[in-house]
Amino acid sequence: MMRAFFVAAFGAALLPAATPNEKAPSPAPPAPSDRKAPVQLQQASAQRNENVFFSRIDTNAVKELNIRMGDNVTLIPQPPVELSHYATEHGRPPGESVTLRPAPPVSGWHGELFETLRNSAFNARTFFQVGPVLPSRMNQYGGRFTGGVRGLGSLSGNLSQRKIRGMVNGNILAPLASERTPLATHPEVRALVARFLAAYPDRLPNRPDFDPRALNTNSPQTIDETDASLRLDRQAGPQGKLSLLHSIGRQRVHAFQLVAGQNPDTDIHTHRSRIAYTLSPAPETNIAIGAAFHRARSLLQPEPNAVGPRVRMGYQIEELGPDSEFPIDRAINTWRYGALATHQTGAAHELTFGGDFARYQLNGIETFNQRGLYIFSSNFGRTAIENLRLGTPTSYEVSLGEVSRGFRNSEGNLFFAGRWKANGRLELYYGLRYNLVTAPIEVNRLNTIPYGCDCNNFSPRFSFSGRLTAATIVRGGYTVSFGQILPVTYQQIRYNAPLVRNIQIANPDLLSPLRDIDLNGANVRSSPTILSPDLVSPYSHQYNLSVERRFQNQYLLRAGYLGSRSFKLLNSYVQNRAEPTPGIPLTTETVNLRRPDPNFYEIKHIVNGGIAYMDAAQVELQAPSRRGLAWGFSYTFGKSIDEGADYTSTAANRDQSRARSQWQYDSFRDRKGLSNFDSRHAFLAYYSYNLPRLGRLLSGWQISGSTLVKAGTPITLYVGSDAPGYGNVDGGSSDRPNLVDPSILGRTISHPNLAPAILSRDRFAYIRPGEKRGSLGRGTFRRAGIANFNAALGREWRWGGGRERFLQFRAEAFNLANHPQFDEPQRNLNAQAFGKITNTLNDGRVLQFGLRLSL
Repeated sequence: MMRAFFVAAFGAALLPAATPNEKAPSPAPPAPSDRKAPVQLQQASAQRNENVFFSRIDTNAVKELNIRMGDNVTLIPQPPVELSHYATEHGRPPGESVTLRPAPPVSGWHGELFETLRNSAFNARTFFQVGPVLPSRMNQYGGRFTGGVRGLGSLSGNLSQRKIRGMVNGNILAPLASERTPLATHPEVRALVARFLAAYPDRLPNRPDFDPRALNTNSPQTIDETDASLRLDRQAGPQGKLSLLHSIGRQRVHAFQLVAGQNPDTDIHTHRSRIAYTLSPAPETNIAIGAAFHRARSLLQPEPNAVGPRVRMGYQIEELGPDSEFPIDRAINTWRYGALATHQTGAAHELTFGGDFARYQLNGIETFNQRGLYIFSSNFGRTAIENLRLGTPTSYEVSLGEVSRGFRNSEGNLFFAGRWKANGRLELYYGLRYNLVTAPIEVNRLNTIPYGCDCNNFSPRFSFSGRLTAATIVRGGYTVSFGQILPVTYQQIRYNAPLVRNIQIANPDLLSPLRDIDLNGANVRSSPTILSPDLVSPYSHQYNLSVERRFQNQYLLRAGYLGSRSFKLLNSYVQNRAEPTPGIPLTTETVNLRRPDPNFYEIKHIVNGGIAYMDAAQVELQAPSRRGLAWGFSYTFGKSIDEGADYTSTAANRDQSRARSQWQYDSFRDRKGLSNFDSRHAFLAYYSYNLPRLGRLLSGWQISGSTLVKAGTPITLYVGSDAPGYGNVDGGSSDRPNLVDPSILGRTISHPNLAPAILSRDRFAYIRPGEKRGSLGRGTFRRAGIANFNAALGREWRWGGGRERFLQFRAEAFNLANHPQFDEPQRNLNAQAFGKITNTLNDGRVLQFGLRLSL
C-alpha cells in the first residue's frame, strides 16, 4: 500500500517498503506486478527534463522513455492467456482485461488526502543553465474514499490534480549577432526571412564554451492534469456481483517555446466506462462478463506565435516548428466486450477459458506537411544559415487537399488455459490464444485499405515452475504474442491522391514555391503511401528461464535469462528516389528529373519487414528487513538489435524518416544495428532504513533511496544534407557519412568536454559524387549513461489504535547528487555544432515535499 501510494501520489517510487520475512517458496510464480516492482523503480529513478518535448499519443511516450532510460528488461515467467503480452519483455505492461475483479468488502468509511509541493527555490541548476533557477512550481493534490452505502453497495472514488507553472530552462542553437539580418534583396523575400529570424529569442548565444551558437534560455509552460474515477460494487443475487467504473482524464499543456512555435499546445481528454458481472454458481467455478468503452480525444496544434510552415536549417540552428504532423485533431473510440471463466477440476487442475471482442473507431484530422516544409541546407556553395538569410531553400514540401477521415475495424480473441499441479514439486501452465483482426475501412469510402483480415494468429502459452530443493525453484516459459497495426500507420493513406496531393519542389521560390505547378492538371505528381496488400500484425517469440533460491529462509536470489525474436515489424522503405542519370547534372535541382517514374515523387511503402532480437541475463537479490534496514539490488546485462524497426515502430512520421535506407535498393540490409533503446548494462540498488529511537523528536523517521547506473543508448550519425558533395543527391536526407577512423567505433560520448575530440570532423568524410551510401553503420556510438541517486526522508504519526489512521510526511530528492545525464551530441556532420553536446535529459537536483492523511 505504501509503495503504491508513492507511485500514485508522489510520482516516483524511490524504493519499496521494508521487505517482510517471506514464507518458504511455492512452485506457483509470484504475481507479475510483484515481480516487476524493481523494474518500475528503474523507470522512476530519474526526473525527466521537461525541455525535452514529446506528445503523449501513439508510441511517442514509450519512445521518449526508451531513449532517455534505455531498455526496461522485465522477466515475466507466466503470462496469463487472457492478456496480450506483446513487448512485455521490454517492460511494456500487458493488455487490459475486459472484466473487473470484484472489490473486497469494506467496513465503514475510509478516506485519504494527499498534497505534494515542488518549488524551484529548492532545485539546483542544470549543467548548462546560465543564471539562477527561475521560478516554477508543481502542486499535486487529491484524495480517495471508500465505504458502504445501504441498499446500494460499496462505493469508492478518487480525484487528483496536478498543476505545473513556471519557467522551463533549455538550450537551442540560435543565430549569431552577425546572422540576424536578411541578405535577400527582394523586399518580400527579405520580409519573410526577417520573420523567420525574429522567431528566435532576442538574447544572443551565451554558451560559446560549448558552441558559438548555443543559447541557454527560459520559456514559460503550464500543465494542468485531472484524473478522477468512481466505482460501485454491489451484490446481484446470492452468487453474483455487479461492478461499475467510470474514470476521466484531462491534460492541457501550453508548451514551452524556446523558439516561437517550437512545440504544439496539447489538449487530451479521456473517458473510460466499464461494467462487469461476476458469478460463482459453484465453489469451483467463477464466471466474469464485462463491457468497456474508452474514448480518447487529442488536439495538438501550433501555438499562436508559430511562423506557419515548418522551417529546417540543416541542424545548424534550431528549426522552426512544430513538427510536420501537427495539427492533429483526433478522437479514438473503443468498445470492448468479453467473458472469462475459471473452473477447478479437483485439487490439481484449474481451467481458464473465454474470449473478447473489440471495435475501434478513429475520427478526425491528421496532417503531414499541411503547413508546408522549407528545408535550407548546405547547398549552392553556402551554409544552411547563409541560404536562410538569402531566402534560397533547397526544397519545399506541402500536402494539399481534404484530410478528414474516419476509420473503423474490429478485433476478436478466444483463449483457454490449464494450470496443473503435477505433484508437490512441479506445476505446469499451458494455453492457446487465438487472435483475429479485420482490415480497417474508411467509413465514407474515401480511401480503401488494400490488406485483408489477419485471421490466423495463434499464440501458444507454456510455462513451468518446479522445486529442485526445499529452497530452490526453477521457472521457465515460452509464448508467442501479437502486436497491432496502429491507426497512425494505416491512416497515412489519407494523404494519397486524388483527394490529397503531396508535392515536393527542388530549389523552390521562397514566396511562391508552387508557382510552376499546375495544381489542376491531370499529371500533377504526388508522393503516395502504399500499404502492403499482405500487411499483418507483428509478433514476437518470447522465452525465459530463471532460478530462485532462498538463503537462510530470508534472502531471495533470482537469476534468469529472457529473450525474444520479433518478426513482421511495421517498417517502411522509400522508392522512386533520384538516381544518377547520364547527361543530367547531379544537383538538387535535377532530383525530379532523375526519378525512375516521372509520375511521382517519393513512393513510401509500408510493409512487414525486419527482425528484432533481444537477449538479456538478469540477477536480483532481495534482503529482508533486519534491525530496520531493508535493501536489494538487480543487475541486467542485455542486447537489443533490429533492422530499422522495433516494437514501438509505427512506420509513420519520424519512424519513417529516421529508419529509411541510405539508398533505395538497400532494403533493410543497411539498417541493421543496435536498437534505439539498447542499454547493455543496468544496475539498480535500493534500500530503506528505520532510524533507531532517539527521543520523541527523532523517533519514527525512515530514510530511503535508490541508485541507478545504466549504459547509454545508441546514436547514429548523419550527413545532414543531400546536396552535391554531402550526400548522394537522391532527394532524401538519410545519408550517413563515410568513416575514416574506425578506432572510435563503439565509443560513448559521455561529456561535453570529451565529445568534440571523439566526433572530430577529420574522422569522417562526406559522400563523394556518385557514391550510393556512406560506410558508417547505424547505432555505432552511445550517448552518456545514467548515474542517478534518489533519496527520501519520511515519518508517520499514527493514532486511535487503528492502522489506517495516520499522517505521513515525506521529503524526496530526485537526482540528489545533481549528476547530469547528457543528451546526444549534434549528429549531423554538416552542422557547425557537429559532435557537441548542448542539452541534458534529466533535471538538476529536485526536492519535493508531501503530506498524506489517511482515516
